[in-house]
Amino acid sequence: MATLAVTYGFGRYGYGLFLPRFQAEFGGSAGALGAVTSIGYLGELLALGVVGRWAGRRSPRLPIAIGLACAGAGMLLIAVAPGTWVLAVGVAVSGMAPGWVWTPYSDLVQDTVKPSGRTHALSMISTGTTFGVVLAGPAAFFATDSRWRLVWLGAAAVAFLVMAWNIRALPSAPVNRARPREPVQWRALVGRRGAWPLFVAATSSGLIGAVYWSFAGVAVATANDGDERVAPVLWTVIGVAGTVGVLTGRFVQLHGLRATFVTTQLVLSLSTAVLWLAPAGWGFALTSAVLYGCGFMVGGTLLSVWSSMVFPDHPTRGFSVVVVFITLGAVAGPSALGLVVDSAGLSSAFAIATLLALATLAALPRHSRNRSEETQ
Repeated sequence: MATLAVTYGFGRYGYGLFLPRFQAEFGGSAGALGAVTSIGYLGELLALGVVGRWAGRRSPRLPIAIGLACAGAGMLLIAVAPGTWVLAVGVAVSGMAPGWVWTPYSDLVQDTVKPSGRTHALSMISTGTTFGVVLAGPAAFFATDSRWRLVWLGAAAVAFLVMAWNIRALPSAPVNRARPREPVQWRALVGRRGAWPLFVAATSSGLIGAVYWSFAGVAVATANDGDERVAPVLWTVIGVAGTVGVLTGRFVQLHGLRATFVTTQLVLSLSTAVLWLAPAGWGFALTSAVLYGCGFMVGGTLLSVWSSMVFPDHPTRGFSVVVVFITLGAVAGPSALGLVVDSAGLSSAFAIATLLALATLAALPRHSRNRSEETQ
C-alpha cells in the first residue's frame, strides 16, 4: 500500500494536481504540459516488458526497489527543475515507477495468501494509490509560490524510505520456486480465453484516468476564475472517496464481477459528465470528485482481481499485460485529448471520456464471480 501510495498516488497523479502551478512557473499550454505525462507512460511500457520476463525467475523485491528508486529520482528532478525540459525528464523517470512496482505483488499474493483472502489482499494493495492522493491534496495547499518544490522533495524522500522498507521486508528469492520459470509467450497470454474484454476495460481505464488526472484540476480552476484552492480540495475528496476500493474484493464476492464492473463504469461516466456539463461551482466539482474517487479506485482494483481470474497460473505476467493496456490508454489520453483541449476546450475532452466510459460497458467480464468461490 505504501509503495502504490508514493508511486501512483503522488508520483503519477500528483502531476495533474500541480499542473496549474507548473503552468504558472514554466509557461506553456495546459494541453502541452498534460502531454508531458505520456513520456512517463512510455517508460512504464519498457519497465513492464522487463518485469514480465523476470516474473518467477527473480525476487519481486528487485523490480519494486528499481521502481521506487525511479520514483524518488524523478520527483527529485521535478523538485529542482529550472525549466520545462528537466521537468519533463523528471516526469518521465518517475512515470516509469508504476511499471516496476504494481504487478510483482501479484505473484506475492498468489504464493503467500490463502485463496479466500486473495481478492481482499489485491484490493488492499491497489487501494494504496488513494492514500497517496489523500496526502497530495493537502500538500498542494502548502505549495504556494516556490514551496511546491519542498513538497516534491519530501515526496522523493518518502519514496527512498519506502524503497528501503521493501528491500528489508520482501524475500530475496522467488517465493514459489515450483512456478514455471521460463517466460510464457506474450502471444499466449494475449490469446487467453476471456482476456480481451479485460484488455478493452484496461485500455479505457488508462485513457479516462489519464485525462481526468491531467485536466480535471485545470478545468475546475478555470471554471472558478482560476481559484487554486479548488484543485487540492478536489484531489483530497477523490482520495477519501477512493478508500472504498479496499472493499472491491468484498463487492465481487457479494455481487459478482459483472455487476461490480457495470456499476463502476456508470459511476465513472457520471464523474466525467459533471466536468463536461457543469464544471463551475464547488458543489459540482466535489460531486465529480466523489464519483471519480469511487469509480476509479474500485475500477482499478477490479482489474487486478479480474486479471487474477483470467491468469491464475501466471499472475504477474498476466497482470503485466493488463497494465500494458492500461498504459497504452494512458499514453493516448493526454496526447490525443491534449490536442482536443487546445483546439476545442476542456469540456470536449470530458465529453469524449464520458462516452468512452459508457461504451466500455460492452466489455463485460466472462466470469460472474470470484473463481475461488466458484470452486468451493
